[in-house]
Amino acid sequence: MTGPRSTSELYEALEAIAPELEALSREAEIKRSAPDALAALLKKARIPMAKVPREVGGYEIPPSEHVDYFARIAYLNPTAGWLAFNQSGSAGLAAATLPEAGLERIFASDSPLFAAVSAPTGKSAAVDGGYRVSGRWAYASGVEVAEWVALMTICDEPVGPRLVVIPRDAVELHDDWHVAALQGTGSVDVIVDDAFVPSEMTSSPFAQLRGGAQYLKIGFRGYVGGENVGFSLGVAQRMVDEIARLAPRKTRVLGTTPVGDRGAFQIELGRTDATLRAARAYVMSELDRAMEIAESSDAPLDETEMGRVGAAVGFATESICQAAMRLFPYAGAGALHLSNPIQRTFRDLIGSGQHLVATNETLEYWGRALMAATKESP
Repeated sequence: MTGPRSTSELYEALEAIAPELEALSREAEIKRSAPDALAALLKKARIPMAKVPREVGGYEIPPSEHVDYFARIAYLNPTAGWLAFNQSGSAGLAAATLPEAGLERIFASDSPLFAAVSAPTGKSAAVDGGYRVSGRWAYASGVEVAEWVALMTICDEPVGPRLVVIPRDAVELHDDWHVAALQGTGSVDVIVDDAFVPSEMTSSPFAQLRGGAQYLKIGFRGYVGGENVGFSLGVAQRMVDEIARLAPRKTRVLGTTPVGDRGAFQIELGRTDATLRAARAYVMSELDRAMEIAESSDAPLDETEMGRVGAAVGFATESICQAAMRLFPYAGAGALHLSNPIQRTFRDLIGSGQHLVATNETLEYWGRALMAATKESP
């Protein structure tokens, strides 16, 4: 394991690989998974270490900063953006909760590439020295280029969820990733058949051993919300910029007036940009607030506070996606070509809105909480 680095180094490393990262966008979609060259760039820039605790050699960037960092990666290459937040998020949780012996194995080489599934759709059974693990997990993004796979299981002893980390070659891949959105992420199902996992490669997701408040105290949506909103924001901003560059020279068939000269387009462009800025500010503010509360208390955020963060993440993602999709028609039929980045941004935004962390159930919960608070007030 290497020592902690400065955050500025993380951003400088990203910008150094930006042209190469952007150039691989279409190749990833054609391949339906990340090219090896993309995986190498992520490691080169230490992107998987962005959310790893500083004492494990990571950057531990705060939740509100996740928004801009992952937005930048997604702007350049949506596949890289999606894999980056999955890799750094799972590496961060593993580093915060695993025993030292496990960390020595995983972080023996710098910037290990993770794939992870947080839904506990498999089982782990306690045996001497560890656990026997079996099951099938969906949406293991980037697993084809991963070195480690982090999977949440339901354990028999102690009863409850248990995180297990296993080598990539210990899982079977089920090539079912034929999708409309996020095509390059290779988010296939993975299968584990009665694999032995030593105790040091497992942990309770409720027992933090190192790192700050972001890992467990602000809840699942607080931990991953900034990165997911960042992805949506980066992809949407790419759409805005591409259409803004196109509009001054884009005319309709039999028309002579450029789309960019139309007042309707100018209003929609301005509205979309304003929506993206507002969504970014809202989520960052709520994440900062959540961290302030968590850092000032020995206990995790209560359900209401976690619900408030979730509502911000859900609303921001929904707003970003809807605003960008209203802008899309102004790009015309040419934007439907698979070689055009505008159609890719449209599809990937729809995909980002389907993520569990961004579901509109977050707003449903928050609405109930608001009614309860109103009922209890004098």
